[in-house]
Amino acid sequence: MKRNLKYFLLIILLLGCERSSDVIAPLESEVGKIIVYEKIASYDSEFLKTLLSEYDDVNVKRITGEKIIYSVEVYKLIYNTVGYDNKIELASGVVFIPIGTSNLSTISIQHGTQADRKRVGSVNPLFAIEGLIAAALGYYACEPDYLGLGISEIVHPYHHYQTSANAVIDFLRAAKEFAYIQNLTLNGKLFLAGYSEGGYVTMAVQREIELNHRDEFNLTASAPMAGAYDLELTATKILENDYYPQPAFLAYLIYAYSKIYKWHDLSYFFNEPYASEIPQLFDGSKNTEKINEALPKDLKLLLAPEFLSSIQNKTEKRLLPKLKENSLINWTPVTPTRLYHGDKDDFVPVENSYTAYDYFSKRGADVELIIIPNGTHYTSAIPAIIDLLHWLESFNQPQFYVIN
Repeated sequence: MKRNLKYFLLIILLLGCERSSDVIAPLESEVGKIIVYEKIASYDSEFLKTLLSEYDDVNVKRITGEKIIYSVEVYKLIYNTVGYDNKIELASGVVFIPIGTSNLSTISIQHGTQADRKRVGSVNPLFAIEGLIAAALGYYACEPDYLGLGISEIVHPYHHYQTSANAVIDFLRAAKEFAYIQNLTLNGKLFLAGYSEGGYVTMAVQREIELNHRDEFNLTASAPMAGAYDLELTATKILENDYYPQPAFLAYLIYAYSKIYKWHDLSYFFNEPYASEIPQLFDGSKNTEKINEALPKDLKLLLAPEFLSSIQNKTEKRLLPKLKENSLINWTPVTPTRLYHGDKDDFVPVENSYTAYDYFSKRGADVELIIIPNGTHYTSAIPAIIDLLHWLESFNQPQFYVIN
């Protein structure tokens, strides 16, 4: 409680935030409750149209130019959630409100991998441009920062199922409370979407809601995109080759798990000098591009020989069981679900989506798989999202557009 009180007072004194008199700092057991909120920006619809006009994709310009009609107000919310030590943690996120409309559907957008704690929507809404565009198209858009980013100073629990789900579900609770404070009318429909790490988090949230919170949330549709749903498969596919273009992603996961599961000897996983340098690389001040510059793309240089060979032989006893534990290919969705992936994804193996689709469809789930031909991790994002836009039209909902 002392820690929450310290942050609460600091926020009030330094940020001078707009705060409703009937919002009270919650007890530590009250996860998902707003501690404080602040209006951080307003954007005119014409500004958003201009912003999107900078994208080269013709479909982006055409669709957003036709459909962006609302100006948007942006609020930062700080709320309580549960961390990987089962302790209450402060977390942050942003909500985007379309001005001049009502009876709003909610969309929760889960962002992709970010290691720089400040490169999130609660610090600068333009880092969550997908939320801005969703609101401009008529949605009540929510984008949580996740634990370890934004106001949260713990190590980000990268690809950890329970805390990923907790942070989003608790933010949705806070966003619902905020809608009540602002006298917004929500129609009860909820959409989920996310790309890359956001794809993993989207599926984690969907799974957790469907298994444990169906009485609280009415999921309408879910779109996990280019996510690592089968983490054991992802690790083994990546480590089949000596070269990996995104060593930051691999190091991020191992370092996060070392914190979550209290593995104190990083030399078990990494060669020196990287075993000693990784805590500083992931201190929240550097983005993944900077971290990639500091790590070798040759995995034989990065990873300890015994660890690398044991992963390749599938005999490793520390990381592999936890990857299996945090994978998401062990349930059957009940919400209409559409998976997207590029067949040339060089960061997150497309086999993740093939495996998920096969598992879900064989068990009768309402699931589709959309493969982007010749799509890499970067080039598949816009084609996936354009198709997602048309899919959402089938639910007779306002259109929205997401950019990762």
